[in-house]
Amino acid sequence: MERKKLFNILSLVCNVCMFGLTTWAVAFYFYSDTGSGNMLAHGFDCFRFFTIDSNVLAAIASAIYIYFNIVRLTGKNIETPLWLKVYKFVATNTVAVTFFVVLFILVPMGYATYGYPMGYFYEYNCSVLHAVGPLLAMLTLVMFEAEDRIDKKYTYYQFLPVALYGIVYFICVVIAGVWPDFYGFTFDGRYYLSPIAVLLIFGVSYGAAELDYYLQGLCLKKLY
Repeated sequence: MERKKLFNILSLVCNVCMFGLTTWAVAFYFYSDTGSGNMLAHGFDCFRFFTIDSNVLAAIASAIYIYFNIVRLTGKNIETPLWLKVYKFVATNTVAVTFFVVLFILVPMGYATYGYPMGYFYEYNCSVLHAVGPLLAMLTLVMFEAEDRIDKKYTYYQFLPVALYGIVYFICVVIAGVWPDFYGFTFDGRYYLSPIAVLLIFGVSYGAAELDYYLQGLCLKKLY
């Protein structure tokens, strides 16, 4: 029981940090003229980036969880509703996609193609959006909220945000032409190569979900 109370407190701390840091990182685009790192934007234009959308999705989940953390601190045994468990898992996995894609794809490609140093993708607020926020979200889910582990069948909802963003990206880049191809998924007009990018991103999403789910189960078994 004492360990559960401790994990609830740690969950609360992490959720507050996640929400606060993400709010600051996104607000930066409204008082900065250009943004930072590889994400140059101003105002609402920043929401065209998957990085921003995934972090906001996770921050909203954290904000809702804060309510349940506080209620439990009062001594009430309140159950986390299923929809929130599923939403938290999906949101965490979405921001995990951001973390792994930046670390294992964008950083190496940026260095090999343009000579960008690794720190280029982690400048100023990008350090929160690409690393600190995602790691906080994953740590909270797999360790401090392991008791809220969902049934395996619900984990496949993690494909929805990625698919939805992919559709919007395709429409805005290819059909409407209102966005530049800032992720390079059209390969400078060589659209026959685009399925490679699609498979890669969905593969990362699936792998991240499997990792999160496995680690959450491991923590549930070993720590609770």
